[in-house]
Amino acid sequence: MINTTELTISGDDKENNILVVDDEPEIRDMISDFLSDEDYNVYSAPDAKTALNEILGKEKIDLVLSDINMPGMKGFELLNKVQEIYPEIKRVLITAYNVENYMELALKYDVGNIFVKATPFNFNELKTLIYNLVNNDIFGIKKYFEPDNETFKSYLIKQGKQLESEAQKIVSELPIIDKTSKIELVIIELLANAIFYGARKESAVQKQNWDFDFELSDVEAISVVSMYDSEKFAISITDKGGKLKKHDVLYWLHRQLAFDSGGLPIGIYDSHGRGFYIARQYIDRMIINMARNKQTEIIIINYFSNIYSGFKPLYINEI
Repeated sequence: MINTTELTISGDDKENNILVVDDEPEIRDMISDFLSDEDYNVYSAPDAKTALNEILGKEKIDLVLSDINMPGMKGFELLNKVQEIYPEIKRVLITAYNVENYMELALKYDVGNIFVKATPFNFNELKTLIYNLVNNDIFGIKKYFEPDNETFKSYLIKQGKQLESEAQKIVSELPIIDKTSKIELVIIELLANAIFYGARKESAVQKQNWDFDFELSDVEAISVVSMYDSEKFAISITDKGGKLKKHDVLYWLHRQLAFDSGGLPIGIYDSHGRGFYIARQYIDRMIINMARNKQTEIIIINYFSNIYSGFKPLYINEI
């Protein structure tokens, strides 16, 4: 029997259909009920076979949200089928386990979004993720805060030789936070990526020859925005180069998380990609949004408490 949750909809903005696939009925019903309350039409299935044979072929689905570990066909295989047959459908995996153990499969199956079923369950994070994907509205930091939040601060970074001082300034204007030096290191790494790869289109192979004595124009400048509330702070770093690719990010992360026979990361000597790995280790959430040849936005989010300090999700979006 197919378990479907259907919502009577009125209005043009309530027409998105979500398919939730999970073999645990409590989790499946909890997520389905929540998304129904958020004004989505929600269909649910206990396994991949039911999803493919009974729902996807009969209903117009905008996004599939699937557990990874299920009896029969696993979540990665299901989303691979969805991409092959229905390439317009957005895809998200969910798991209660360590996402880093799935990085090789994420690379193999081109999966950029893996949501973690944390305790407590982060409903706001799931809500924002689903909204961003079904609306193709992935860019911008404001959607992670309430509409009346007035903490928005913006910066333009133009000079390569001032990354450290700029990072210190950005962090100093946030509420008192722990691990300040680590946050500054992450910002420096991400700013360097944005300036040298995004804006100046430098080569990682020639990194030792980079010229830091320059000033970008207003059009080329890196845009940085910070916001905070009582629960978290967030910083976005955006370049207008748009050279980053989802496959490349997954590849670099996989090489830092996979080990050789000697126990060392296989990418330990790579000249590119370590900045994303460092950010992922030190930051609670890293969201990478890309529009090819237009812009790349990296959003980092840290919570003031350890309420969501478990396994970290994977959020890499490309349009």
